[in-house]
Parts: sequence; C-alpha cells; structure tokens
Amino acid sequence: MTNNPENLGIRYRIDASRSSFTAQAFAEGMLSFMGHNPTFAVGRYGGEIQLDSDNREVDSMLLIAQADKLSLLDKVSAKDAAEIENTMREEVLEISRHPEIVFVSRDVSMRQIADNRYAIKINGSLSLHGETRGRTIEAEAEISGKTIRAQGEFKLKQSDFNIKKVKALGGTLKVKDEVEISFDITAEI
Repeated sequence: MTNNPENLGIRYRIDASRSSFTAQAFAEGMLSFMGHNPTFAVGRYGGEIQLDSDNREVDSMLLIAQADKLSLLDKVSAKDAAEIENTMREEVLEISRHPEIVFVSRDVSMRQIADNRYAIKINGSLSLHGETRGRTIEAEAEISGKTIRAQGEFKLKQSDFNIKKVKALGGTLKVKDEVEISFDITAEI
C-alpha cells in the first residue's frame, strides 16, 4: 500500500449503472424441493477505489449498499416476490435498524496475470446487520485507461452477522446459513 503523501493517487468511483451485485440464498430442509434458491439484486450502492498515481497498487476501497434496495430476480408471482422481499428487508436484514451494508479495505494485493488484468486479494471489514467482521475477497480486475472492472464472488454465513435464518412449514423448509455474493463492478475516474 502506498502511504506517500506526495502520491495522492487516482480515485475511481463505482458506476452502479454499469455494475451488478447479487446475493443468492439456498433452500435446505426436508421440504427443500418445495422451495427455491432466491437471488436478490442490490439496487442502490456506490463507493470508490483509490489507486496510487501509477495504477500499480490499491490504496483503499469503499462500498456502501442500501439494504432496503434489494429486489428479487427470480420469476415468481408478484405476490410471492413482494412477500419474499418484505421478509428479506424486515425480518432478515432488519433495515429499520441496519440501513446500510458497508465494505472497507486498506489492504489489497494485486498480481498481474495478463496485460491490464490482475488477480486481486482484498482484506477488509464487512459491516452487515449491525456486526462487523473481517472478510477476504478474491477477484479478477482489469485496469484500462480510466476504468477498472472487477469481478468475483464470495460466501458468507448469515450466523456470523447475527442474522436469523428464514424458516417455513414448521422448519421443514429453511434457508441455508451460507449465502453466495457475486459482483461485477465497474469504476471510473
């Protein structure tokens, strides 16, 4: 990481209109065949990535998502979609108490794997549902002119963030503890 005050770096802002961020949960339990594996899109988020002035090292990253802007991507009835989204917002994420999801990092390593392409390892802190936990995320990034595009996925356990699992039908249908997060983020100067 570059800490030279004379080297102020280059700030890239995340462009949500050219990015995607999803979370997928998975059904489990005796009646899991009756459920589905819901995928949610994060609808409102932003942040920035700061590189040193030579575009060789990441100085910091910040991503802030609005927890109330999750929407179900699955093809279900409008009534079911509204019910699932409401459960996610009110019972799972408790958005009135925890309106934001925040990821911050000042420890990112980059290894060049091709022209303008890098394998990156991001060590940071994820704040979700009132809990903050260390998180390492691996991704691939392309740095080209005034644009960075990073793609990757990681898993997290809801229990690590004190999130209660959704259950139905007397607990015979429930959501697994592990959720898969996928991202394809574009940031520009």
